[in-house]
Amino acid sequence: MSQADFAYTTSRLLFPAGPAVRRRQFVTGGAAILAGVITPSWAESVGVSTAPDPILDAIESHRRVFEELGRLLAEQDAAERELRRAPYGRRAELEAKLNGLCEAEGALGRAEMKASRQLAGTVPGSLKGAAAALKYVRECYEIGQSPLYEDDGYRLLLLSTERAICAAIDPAIPHGGVDTR
Repeated sequence: MSQADFAYTTSRLLFPAGPAVRRRQFVTGGAAILAGVITPSWAESVGVSTAPDPILDAIESHRRVFEELGRLLAEQDAAERELRRAPYGRRAELEAKLNGLCEAEGALGRAEMKASRQLAGTVPGSLKGAAAALKYVRECYEIGQSPLYEDDGYRLLLLSTERAICAAIDPAIPHGGVDTR
């Protein structure tokens, strides 16, 4: 999980004179806009679905793996500190423990990446689900100070969230995004 210092959502090629917006600002702003715009009466008027939202399961699946990975990394750090302070006679035992923890990281890291791809590709079934997805990604950043998605995963999340919002506010808007009527 690397930290991206200068990952912009708006391309300087598309908006040369426009402001550079960081992904975190974009996601946080999107969640704030949704929270300000969506009122219970407005949600009822657009026919918000009451069916179980698949994004909530995707969020929970990712949360479990992400927390487990965080615990493993903390355990690795503790084992490494213990190894550095250990007397020579305990070093082999502690090195074996640390090696086992490092081996477990690979499988757990792959499981976290799979869960994050699943989360990014899940189209929320409601505006509540769209807001929950944006909030979860923001919270993950605040906890780890690194983006949940490296490469282009965040774009897929934004697209799936955009589709949920478009479907809720105007079913005539194509799944590709903005209405050009």
